[in-house]
Amino acid sequence: MAARTLSIRYLHSEVSGILQRLEAYCVELELNDTLSFQARVVVAEVLNNIIQHSPEPSREHRFIRVHFHFSDQQLTITMTYWSPRFPPPSEINYPESTALSGRGWPIIRDYIDEIHYHHFRGINSLILKKHYGLS
Repeated sequence: MAARTLSIRYLHSEVSGILQRLEAYCVELELNDTLSFQARVVVAEVLNNIIQHSPEPSREHRFIRVHFHFSDQQLTITMTYWSPRFPPPSEINYPESTALSGRGWPIIRDYIDEIHYHHFRGINSLILKKHYGLS
């Protein structure tokens, strides 16, 4: 159906631009409001986690690449970035109290059907898949 790739620097101030572009893609593809909302929440949570928890990237590796692929049955979001290995989502331990933190991954798991993580030679790839049906 459609695919788009965007890049941002490791800055919280650039996340809103990606979210606006994602929302525009969802409107362009006539995806429902719920799917659009969930996709934007997931992208915001993951990008903010990457930016907050990654060490300062080197000059040549200072961008996060976000790839959106929309098909008739699935939205796939792939985020690729340079950083030491993060614990995969399946290994993340959540605090008992989520009053101040720890809410992002449970929300992501509620909204996303499949989560895959790969790390190779300093490159992290997080692949998020949301299944839906278009008629």
